[in-house]
Amino acid sequence: MKNCYQHALAWVIYTLFIFFIFNWVSDSLSAFIRVFSIISIQMVVFYSNLKWILPVYYHTKRYLTYVVINLVFVIFGAILGEYLEERTPIYQSEALEVQQYYTEKGLINGEYDENTLELFDIEQLFSHAMPIVLIIFISYFMYNFHMRKQEEAKVLAIITAEKNFLVQQINPHFLFNTLNNIYSLTHKTSPKGSKAVLQLSKMLDYSLYIMKEGRVSLKDEIGYINNFIALFKLKDSAMNKIAFEYSNANPNQKIAPLLLIPFVENAFKHGDIADVKNGFVTIKIKTEHDFLLFDCINSYQEKKNVDKTGGIGIANVSRRLELLYPEQHELKIEEAENVFSISLKIKANGL
Repeated sequence: MKNCYQHALAWVIYTLFIFFIFNWVSDSLSAFIRVFSIISIQMVVFYSNLKWILPVYYHTKRYLTYVVINLVFVIFGAILGEYLEERTPIYQSEALEVQQYYTEKGLINGEYDENTLELFDIEQLFSHAMPIVLIIFISYFMYNFHMRKQEEAKVLAIITAEKNFLVQQINPHFLFNTLNNIYSLTHKTSPKGSKAVLQLSKMLDYSLYIMKEGRVSLKDEIGYINNFIALFKLKDSAMNKIAFEYSNANPNQKIAPLLLIPFVENAFKHGDIADVKNGFVTIKIKTEHDFLLFDCINSYQEKKNVDKTGGIGIANVSRRLELLYPEQHELKIEEAENVFSISLKIKANGL
């Protein structure tokens, strides 16, 4: 409906503008007839192209048919425009003056205007054809602009759906792993079970809240990671080689929600932190100039067995980075000598 109003307004303004020009050089009736012929022909050509010719022939790459149909429009429209113009009072008056002039000179039509009249008619037809050609080009550009907007909207919808899917995929994965830990605690009638449930409740509350937000503060994201670490430590208090450094991070900086936790989860899940002697996890977050810097390093064992649902976290967050921060991030993943490291840099203006 909005487009209908816009089109109607554009045609009204265009019509008034053309009428003002013709009325300036001729009488009102002649101006009305000429404007009516021009606008009616242009509207037919414009909407025929926009709604039929371009979608049916141009869009399907039947270019020859597209050109031929529009050529017919131009020729027919020019002839019709010339025919209607000849019925205007000012045209008939001018024709009468020309006839009187040559009569006074003692000339007859067959002697004076065979070539002149032909040239005159071609020029007139050309003048009527040009507005039709112009409207064909306008319809062409509007159609392509509309198709581009539709394609962009389609891509945006796909990206939005994919982002939501990726976020939703990360959360159930984490919930699955955590519930397994809580089950093992309560199964042994450990008093840590109730504390673990409370810790998980806080994390789920945050997860549900941030699903409505496009960006969250770095402070909230750091708090979520701290809760995750605390919940993991409930499994074994001897796991003390876990370092989380964020003193140089700007707590008010904005970041996409749950962007860093998959890296942290991967470090605990696939690393060998349970090896009290050799296992370790080191996490660092800081902001520096125009960048957010994140590092996660953990020890691991190549032959460590993990459940079949593992491994989706990093793949998902990598895809999210491509969608949320295109050309505004650097992600490096390295592994050597039983050490797995992730380094992420995100440009501040992309946060």
